[in-house]
Amino acid sequence: MNRFLPARPADQKALLRYRVLAYTTAVLLIVLVFAGVPLQVWDHNLWVVRIVGTMHGYLYLVYLLVAFDLTRRLRVPLLWMVLVLLAGTVPFCAIAAERLLTRRFARMADEHGAAAPMVAGAPRR
Repeated sequence: MNRFLPARPADQKALLRYRVLAYTTAVLLIVLVFAGVPLQVWDHNLWVVRIVGTMHGYLYLVYLLVAFDLTRRLRVPLLWMVLVLLAGTVPFCAIAAERLLTRRFARMADEHGAAAPMVAGAPRR
């Protein structure tokens, strides 16, 4: 028997923490790659890379902790866990991983007969 009950408030808070950090990390990485690096290469302007790169680096460490916590709660396979943890290093991948984990969370809530969590963007049935 699976002891995971996604309707628990602690699990919903873990999902919310993960979603916020996934989007924040993804947006900072997108700004860094598509604005910071071109400015650094063509204009020799380092301020975007220094500021956004540092912010992304520190938030990525927090993202790793939060993503690990959520993937353990959802009991995802080890390969999926590693891919979710690495998603914060590739532009747009953290957003895709967030969507997959949110759908898995909602699906697990449905399987356990619990009311589906009120998560923006979660599939409705």
